[in-house]
Amino acid sequence: MPPSQHMASSAAKAVTGPRRALRQTAALLTATASLTSLVIAATTQPSVALSRPVPGDTVNVDHSYATTPKMILRSEGWRNTTAASMKKTADDAVSTGLRDLGWNTVSFDDTWAVRGDCTDWDTNATVVPNCKDGRDTATGNLIPSPTKYPNGLKDVGDYLHGKGMLFGVYTSGGKYMCDTGGRSAASPGSYDNFEKDFKFLASAGADYIKLDYCGEPNTSNKCCYTILDSDTEINSAIESSRRAAAAINAIKTDADPGKRRSMVLNISAPAYANWENDTYDTPLYQRMMNSIGPAGHAYRIGGDVGGTSWAGTVGLVDMVEQMRSYGKQGHFLDPDRLYFDDSGLTSDNKLGGYGMWAMQNSHMVAMVRNSNSSGAISATQANLMKKADLIAVGQDALAVPAKRVARGTGYDVFAKPLSNGDYAVAIMNRSATASVTATTRGSVIGTAAKAFTLSTILGPDVSSIDAAGSFSVTVPAGSTAMYRLKAAPTATYTGWNFGLDGSSARNATAITDGDAPTAGTWDASGRTLSSDRLAGNAQLPNGTALSVKAGQTVTVGGVGYTWPNTTSGNFDSVKPVGQTIDYAYTGSTVNFLGASGIGEAGGSIRLNYSDGTSSTSTWGFPSWSCAPATNYPATVAFKVFGRNDTRGPADLGTGFCVYTKSVSIASGKTLASITLPNAPSVRVFAIKAN
Repeated sequence: MPPSQHMASSAAKAVTGPRRALRQTAALLTATASLTSLVIAATTQPSVALSRPVPGDTVNVDHSYATTPKMILRSEGWRNTTAASMKKTADDAVSTGLRDLGWNTVSFDDTWAVRGDCTDWDTNATVVPNCKDGRDTATGNLIPSPTKYPNGLKDVGDYLHGKGMLFGVYTSGGKYMCDTGGRSAASPGSYDNFEKDFKFLASAGADYIKLDYCGEPNTSNKCCYTILDSDTEINSAIESSRRAAAAINAIKTDADPGKRRSMVLNISAPAYANWENDTYDTPLYQRMMNSIGPAGHAYRIGGDVGGTSWAGTVGLVDMVEQMRSYGKQGHFLDPDRLYFDDSGLTSDNKLGGYGMWAMQNSHMVAMVRNSNSSGAISATQANLMKKADLIAVGQDALAVPAKRVARGTGYDVFAKPLSNGDYAVAIMNRSATASVTATTRGSVIGTAAKAFTLSTILGPDVSSIDAAGSFSVTVPAGSTAMYRLKAAPTATYTGWNFGLDGSSARNATAITDGDAPTAGTWDASGRTLSSDRLAGNAQLPNGTALSVKAGQTVTVGGVGYTWPNTTSGNFDSVKPVGQTIDYAYTGSTVNFLGASGIGEAGGSIRLNYSDGTSSTSTWGFPSWSCAPATNYPATVAFKVFGRNDTRGPADLGTGFCVYTKSVSIASGKTLASITLPNAPSVRVFAIKAN
């Protein structure tokens, strides 16, 4: 966010003032502070298609090239950023190893461009020639500050790219940027000039655009922000996002291949409709997010955080949790910057926030600040940021925001699935002053595996895990303990789809949304079933149309299967790797709904009975390509026309098959568990005995 301009009331629009201090989140904290002993959060989702339709009042950008959150180094405070500081930040990112860990974007913020009165940002506010209303009289382009960027922006972009870094830039989606520096007008915004401004930024090598929202189109003020609290203002913000997305799309598909560029867009307008971090649950804000969401790759969701505290970090985590439905691959929430540069926080505070940003798949911005505005990254800050295991969680390919799965007295437990079948788990101590001993278990985190290991990412090691999968850890004040949970390769699981506490034997993601196409993988090329095509383009073998949605019962051959009730990036299927899954049933047959992603695949399945005996059968599935199978034949349950490849919807006229496979239960026996073969290209979506 730019220099914050405090608003005394929503009626007094766009009032200037100093950078705002920490936004109080007392109401939010009060609403979430009543903690009890371990309580398991509900895991059910509504029975709807996994992806939301694009509202008619927005433009959808290509989300496939922004698959994980950006990790950005802000070189100095906005007024102190220069070409020299950005180059120094890039140099240090390389020398400290931060670039190679993912901190690979260096950005500037406001006050980079000549102001609307054509004055520069030097002490004398020198008038810049060949300028009118802050734009070049010959080209109409924004003019980089001659003082700060004497060789222009492309000089900086070329330098960063030469270092293997990406270039982050800034403009406003309103008619002006935010900071006037005491003059009559801030720098011009892009509301009426998106295509021109974005082409200019692209020509300078921009890879990432922070799109602020000062100079709101319905105000006459030539600067500053407006609290967005009316339909008129929200409509203008949505229109701004439409124009921005259209410009992004036009540049990405320019007729001249040499001018094409894929730029990540972070839209800040939602922050101004939730400036005090207390209006994100209103219909007005939700309408805005639904419409702006498709237009960007990331979204600033709340107000600036000027001062910092552990309570403030906890409040932001709470807010992101409440808004997690807006986050998925290619759609990342930005709760404001991290605080590695803040001397008022302890190292535990800083790392605790860092861990939660990674868990929640938040857009990450780390400020680099020095008394001499050099852009240098201190060794202390670099060492705090160099957490490879933590970054791996935040940059995981599934890109699903963590869910708060449990609350204890003084702590919260968060969990998220990871692309290799592991889970990340974080235990956040809500207190800034007292340590807390937290207890949780694997089934709360999301896995029904009875045996697993925990690798420490942050905090103390876990000393032991009992037979029920429970463990305890003492989390220091103002910090987060963070672990990677890995199930034993041939673990026994309690329950198939949903066992104790809603946990599951699922360990793979084979269904994705069209605008998050790599938030899962199935075949060797990363292709997956499409939630959108399943919902609207499936049919039974007799040609009857079928809509297959999350949580829906799909009846095939008289057997009612429950389709996975999950959302983008979450585990939706079981990948057979030799595991045993508890499944008690007395009957004649156990039926599976699944397919193989790479040719036909299977092996020997073992049904284990309550009396200690077992029976084996040949079991497996044909390819989802609907090709005939010799070794593992099965019955087609339904076809879905189209799937997702790594770029989005593909093969829309081609049918892909999901099959049923039945295995007989030995006469007079009671089924206790099922041991699957090692057939990792298979995905099992549902099971039903009869």
